[in-house]
Amino acid sequence: MAGALERIAALIDGSGIECGFAAVAVERGEEIAVNGEALFPTASTFKVPVMVEVYAQAREGRFAITDRVPFDERLRVIGSGVMQTLAAGLQPTIRDLMMLMNIVSDNTATDVLCDMVGLGNVQTRMRALGLADIHTPLPCRGLFIKGWDLPAQVTFAELKAAARATPMAFSSGAFARDGSNNVCSSVDMARLMAMIQQNEAGPAEDCADMIAILENQHYQDRVPRFLPQGSVANKTGSLRGLRNDVGLIRRGPGDTIAYGMFTLDTTELPHGNSRELVAANIRIGTMMGEVGQALWDDFAK
Repeated sequence: MAGALERIAALIDGSGIECGFAAVAVERGEEIAVNGEALFPTASTFKVPVMVEVYAQAREGRFAITDRVPFDERLRVIGSGVMQTLAAGLQPTIRDLMMLMNIVSDNTATDVLCDMVGLGNVQTRMRALGLADIHTPLPCRGLFIKGWDLPAQVTFAELKAAARATPMAFSSGAFARDGSNNVCSSVDMARLMAMIQQNEAGPAEDCADMIAILENQHYQDRVPRFLPQGSVANKTGSLRGLRNDVGLIRRGPGDTIAYGMFTLDTTELPHGNSRELVAANIRIGTMMGEVGQALWDDFAK
C-alpha cells in the first residue's frame, strides 16, 4: 500500500498543479489519500450523485427509469453532450438521460434530471450516506451563470455567446470552494464509488445498473488512460482548468479500487482551442493515467 501512495504523491508533487486524490481498496476497506479532505469544484463528476438520487426516487415509486420524459426547451444548455443540438419533441427514457449524462457528460440531459429530482434531494441523499463533503446546489446551467455572472433568465443563445466571448474567471462562483458551488472532497467521492460497488448506495440491482452505465464511459484519457480496456467504470468532469475523474478500477473478482481525483490548474491560456490547451490536457491526463497505473500495480496487493 505504501508503494502506491508514495508513487502517487510524487506524481502529484511533480505536476505543479493543485490535486486532491483518494482511493479505497473496496473489498479490503483500505484507504489512501493525498490532500483528500480538500474541497474541489466537481465539474461534471456531480452527475454521479445525481444518478444515485434518480435511482433512489425511482425505487420510492415517484417514477420508473423506463418512463419517457419530454424534452423541455427551457433546459437546453451549452457545454458537453448532444441533446443541446437536437430538436424539441424528443422523449428519451429516464435511463437514456442517465446514460447520456454519464457517458458523454450531456449537460442538457443532466439538467432535465436535476429538474426532475431536485438538487436539494441529491445533497440530502449524500448526507444520509454519511458524505458531508459532497455539495450539489447547482445544475449545469447554474454553473455557467455563476461562471460568467449572467442573469438567471439568460437564453441558450446568450450562454453560447458568453462562452465564445471570454473564459470564466477563476475568481467566479463556478470555482468557489464551498457549499455555494458543486464541490466535494476526493475522499467522499471515492467513498461514494465504493458504496456503489458494495450495494450501499442503493439496492444491488440499482447499483449494478449504475456501474453498467459508467462502464460505457467515452472519456478514458485520465485515470484509465493506461489500464486494460473494460477494466474501469468512471465519470470525468471538466471546466476551465479542472480535469477530474472518479470511478471503479476492477483488477479481478473481489479486487476493486474506488477512486476520486480532482485537479485545478489556474495557468492562464489563450481563450478557445489552442496548442497550449491541448498540451496541458495531454500533460495532466498523462499524470492522471500514471496515478491509475500506480493503483493497478501497487495498491492493496
